Amino acid sequence: MKKIFVYFISAVAALALVSCDKIFDNLEGDLSKMDAEALSSSTAGLDRLVANLYSSLPMGAFAEADKNTEIANDSNTSGSYSGGVSGSWDYTYVRDINMFFKTLEKAKENNVVTGDDYNAYLGEAHFVRAYYYFSAVRVYGGVPIVTEPLDDEFHGASDPNEGLYIPRSTEKETWDFVLSELDKAIELLPAERKTGTYRATKWAAYGLKSRVALWAGTESKYWNKAALGSNYQAVQQKLAYMEASYADNYFSQAISAAEAIINSGKFFLYEPTPKDAATAATNYANLFMERRAGEFIFGRSYKNGVSTNSNGIDLKNSPNQIHGSGTGVWRFGCYGVTLDLVDEYDNYDENGFGVDGTLITRTDGKEDVYFVNPSSAAGLQAISDDESNFVRYQNVADAFKNKDARFQASVIYPGTTFRNTQIMIQGGLLKSDGTLFIYDESNPSETMGTTTFYMNGAKEESQYSGFHKMGRTNDGSWYTTGFGLRKFLDPTKAVDQSQNPWYDIRYAEILLNYAEAIVERDGTNAGISKACLNAVRRRAAFMDEVDATIANILHERTVELAFEDDFGATQYRRRSYFNLQRDGAERPNGGRKHAIIPVMSLKNIWTGGYGVFLVRANCWDFDENVRPAPSSFNATGYYSAIPNYNKNKLVPNPVQE
Repeated sequence: MKKIFVYFISAVAALALVSCDKIFDNLEGDLSKMDAEALSSSTAGLDRLVANLYSSLPMGAFAEADKNTEIANDSNTSGSYSGGVSGSWDYTYVRDINMFFKTLEKAKENNVVTGDDYNAYLGEAHFVRAYYYFSAVRVYGGVPIVTEPLDDEFHGASDPNEGLYIPRSTEKETWDFVLSELDKAIELLPAERKTGTYRATKWAAYGLKSRVALWAGTESKYWNKAALGSNYQAVQQKLAYMEASYADNYFSQAISAAEAIINSGKFFLYEPTPKDAATAATNYANLFMERRAGEFIFGRSYKNGVSTNSNGIDLKNSPNQIHGSGTGVWRFGCYGVTLDLVDEYDNYDENGFGVDGTLITRTDGKEDVYFVNPSSAAGLQAISDDESNFVRYQNVADAFKNKDARFQASVIYPGTTFRNTQIMIQGGLLKSDGTLFIYDESNPSETMGTTTFYMNGAKEESQYSGFHKMGRTNDGSWYTTGFGLRKFLDPTKAVDQSQNPWYDIRYAEILLNYAEAIVERDGTNAGISKACLNAVRRRAAFMDEVDATIANILHERTVELAFEDDFGATQYRRRSYFNLQRDGAERPNGGRKHAIIPVMSLKNIWTGGYGVFLVRANCWDFDENVRPAPSSFNATGYYSAIPNYNKNKLVPNPVQE
């Protein structure tokens, strides 16, 4: 446990990268060279400490965690099926937080800060501690609850560090500690910030409480879906253990926290009633370009007065045809969106009602057929044998024209226009003589009349954005799923240093948290769950109303919060890895990631056969049809290994026994 004694300002370097708000931007000096006395002697010193704590929050901003789930993939690797969520376990950071409490008290004693200002700082400290412990309990279960800055003055008869060995609390005690910290933050924090608009408010604490309590409630209710045997020490001592009897209390807390925000009248969906789907798509895209006061509750700013400061999302993920000027071609087009998510976005019917949005690729309706290793001899033969069953699209973008506005604003798809450029994503060519090419790096072609058709859709690498140099780590910037990330990207131009904010907590999530918690507790359409659910849908230009069922709510979470670090978290807390959950059933191939391969067909071109057809396939050429997860997923994986458990004299988690 010696690492607990690292000087409490441990993350100062992060301040150079990310500022919480302009209030922190112009503070100078090296915190590591300043003592607590100096930092407590002015509000500037306290602000420096607070900025340090915020900058080290385990927020996951633009971290692309969804690439590890069924809905997305990394274009430069075969992709991960790890799912799950990130967690934090760092005694040094806990000490940072606890030392801030002491420093604040000293500042109060010296009349540096008093009254509402003192309460605001104290509320921030409780908020940050709750946020950090939430990141720990969701992954490790019960952890040591340390509320004092421990030092090495403790001495035991046989071990000089005896007083430092704090045992793990039970998992329930740890969840309850997080919620109690948030209750204190709610009481102390101001409702508004005149300056420092990215600092926590009372509403941020309510928002985080709704998330935390929903997590604890669903994990309690569904813990037995991945129950651990009582032979494990951590289960015996309830360190890695929850039960259904806890659930309703947590759901009630989630409901109350969400209701406080909803009933405050201070928050609203950005552009909640668009006139049509096109307007809704524009609004949804614009939401993430700036901090929209009605929707924003808590998050992170990247505008700290330094032009080179960046969240990196645009440079890394813009399509190959239109990207920034950063070095290394591997930096572009890195985010592949899977067909599984694309199918999840609904279509509009002629009345604007939501209908099944499964992508139509075949004339026989067999949209559950996926080709394995499509570029192998066997794969090419299988596709060729089935070729007459594919729908031809003369304009491939027509396959997606009726999809959810959020799809249009979130996903780059074959044939879409982005930044005034038609995005070419094509991975196959069927020649006039019936010869089929899939993923061929030579980019084969055939000339028909005065037009030459290429497998990748164009001759030059700079003219297409998909299916090239697949599997070459750091030597490719081409989508490998048929789709790329559009959400968060500037719709008008490529940006080397993108500075749009991260919405860590936004109002749409609060509406969905409320709906899920109250329906879990009280059943379909309980409370105002139906109104909350359909308000989110109406913002996407859906004109019908659906019932607030768990299936519909989880579907809405999937499409509304896609790429916002929610999908994997939702699966994790509900103990349902790799299920999109719309119908409560597993997807084809047990949750495998899938791709769409647009193939240009020149066969029978003069008899109406011309056009692009779409082939459903497993993601990446070498992704076999059968993988270990999820049927053999070991439930111990829901609790990560406890770091240094022997050194710190802690009971290990089941995965370590």
